[in-house]
Amino acid sequence: MAESLRIDVKQDDDNGSEKADGFNQKVSSLERIFLIANFILELPSAAFDQLSSVHKPQYALLSMLISFTVLIISIVDLLLRGRKERLTWMRRGLIPWFYYPYPNSKPFGTFPDIIGLACAFLQCIFAAISYAFLYQHADSPIRVSVWPIVFAFGLLYSRISGSTTQKMPNPHARKLNRAEEFTLAQLAAATNDFSLQNKIGVSPRFCTVYLGKLPGGSEVAVKRLDTGHQRKKSEEEDSVFENEITFLSRLHHKHLVRLVGYCEEEKEMILVYEYLENGSLHDRLHQRNTAKINSWKMRLKIALDAARGIEYLHNYAVPPIIHGNIKSSNILLDANWTARVCDFGMSALNPESESNYKPKKAEGTVGYIDPEFYGTNVLTAKGDVYSLGVVLLELLTGKTDMFKDEDNGGAITNIADFAVPKILANELAKVLDQRISRPEFDKEAEAVELVAYTALHCLNLQGNNRPNMTNVVANLEQASSLCDDHTKDHRHRAGTEQLHGGSEEIEPNSNVKEKYLSEISLRQQ
Repeated sequence: MAESLRIDVKQDDDNGSEKADGFNQKVSSLERIFLIANFILELPSAAFDQLSSVHKPQYALLSMLISFTVLIISIVDLLLRGRKERLTWMRRGLIPWFYYPYPNSKPFGTFPDIIGLACAFLQCIFAAISYAFLYQHADSPIRVSVWPIVFAFGLLYSRISGSTTQKMPNPHARKLNRAEEFTLAQLAAATNDFSLQNKIGVSPRFCTVYLGKLPGGSEVAVKRLDTGHQRKKSEEEDSVFENEITFLSRLHHKHLVRLVGYCEEEKEMILVYEYLENGSLHDRLHQRNTAKINSWKMRLKIALDAARGIEYLHNYAVPPIIHGNIKSSNILLDANWTARVCDFGMSALNPESESNYKPKKAEGTVGYIDPEFYGTNVLTAKGDVYSLGVVLLELLTGKTDMFKDEDNGGAITNIADFAVPKILANELAKVLDQRISRPEFDKEAEAVELVAYTALHCLNLQGNNRPNMTNVVANLEQASSLCDDHTKDHRHRAGTEQLHGGSEEIEPNSNVKEKYLSEISLRQQ
């Protein structure tokens, strides 16, 4: 069972903010049209004497009804503005629902709102009085009927002037549930003024990562947009920064990197994460290899941790999130070698739950990108599954996503093109990482084969034929369980060998492939 925690997301994201702006603009336009119509309809009331005696009461009744309608609109609008600044909508599945994205610092509305409400109220009173005079065929209602015009104009002016001066909150500055807003001075002090000694890495999109220490003593990773590119801050970089804040600030899970805070000051865009001292999976596999990671049990554990983090995004975040950039360098390892998924700069809401999903251009690392994405430009959950399949091959083979194949004349080879044919030809042993001893016992060999065939299925060229993350997690949990059983059996065998002398090698189970593929076919039916 995946270790997941459901958290309802109530804050808007980039697409939600765009929806909010469009929705409120339409509402404001309709309100203005109605107020203008209300004012125009009041104009002839100043010339009631020119109307026939038959039409005077009818027109006065229409004027009164319009006035009361405007009053109701003003009251409802003031109540909504008093509770939250904007009312907008979002679509989840086929059901649209309303929510309030931003809080309002003035619980009773602005001054123009209150003036507009007063004008609407007074307009109703005098429109009703005018109707009463005309209904009773009074000789001279002109003095009373002029006042609705005055108050209709006051209402129109106050509403239009109030809406034009109103400013929407900066989305970067809105209050976040779990992220702290740092000043540039605070982060400079934490990183020794962003010194080279504190530099621990460089990430894509012109970002440098520094090790920082907060006043409380906790260590953090500070990701800063490089100084040389600050003056040319592009919309893409701004979108990446906003994505990280929007998604990570509202998500909390054991296998997702936690966002501590952020800084947006002057031309700086800085993100602050919890520091994971064992670095990225990519570095540990391909650069800083250690004995700790050179066991099948540990590698399968890392694979399961990462899969659980992705499964949470797909199935338990509300609304569902697609990571969009799964790769070994975006899987970090903490002090206990627990894997956590990071870098949400390319993430998006699941297009199945978003009504106005916008296609994206192909980004990310070539070896990990879903082949279908080049044709559709749409991020899908099955794209994350494909990328995880590449990571699984990295864990099995110890090779990077693109590497020089010495057996092929040093040609640059895609890891999937290298490993998939051999695994299908029952030559798994030829692709396994030579730094780890070959699985010697039945259960460990079965676990490794199960991971290999899970990776194959994740790498299917057609997304519909790939498993979902729940199935992937189930397979990796089974493989991890087999490794745990192998460890217990190994300890038992070691004791038996000491008593009887000698050992016996058990051949790997040759039926794992057929068993796994049959299970997959049953799941898809």
